[in-house]
Amino acid sequence: MWIAKKTMIHTQHWDQDWSICDEDEILSKKMIPIFETYLNNRLEKGISKSAFIRHKNACHALGGNIVGKIYGYGDDPFSGNESGEEILLHYIDENGGPLIHHDNETWQREIDAMCKKLFCLLRSKAKQSRHST
Repeated sequence: MWIAKKTMIHTQHWDQDWSICDEDEILSKKMIPIFETYLNNRLEKGISKSAFIRHKNACHALGGNIVGKIYGYGDDPFSGNESGEEILLHYIDENGGPLIHHDNETWQREIDAMCKKLFCLLRSKAKQSRHST
């Protein structure tokens, strides 16, 4: 039986993987803690090692795609004051995420499945914070 360890998340170099310019570091640092929370949530649910790796890879791909859209293609609808949650919710919803792998339907389904779960997690966190205030 696979024993999940939080040390398996290893997101500390994602911002470097996604780097396009000096300014994108702030955006990356807003998203990475959210992906870490999501991956920890998946670990707490007891998913298999292979499923965890798929979710981790999908998070990495989504983050890189968002940084690329904003800094690589100039698709920046943000003022700079948005939270990581707000930025992610601009790109994902209950139906999935952005088209990242147009040439690989299987991998795109993995991205969409992760995005749906991440969307649910972000929505439940938002509801909890509204009720606690």
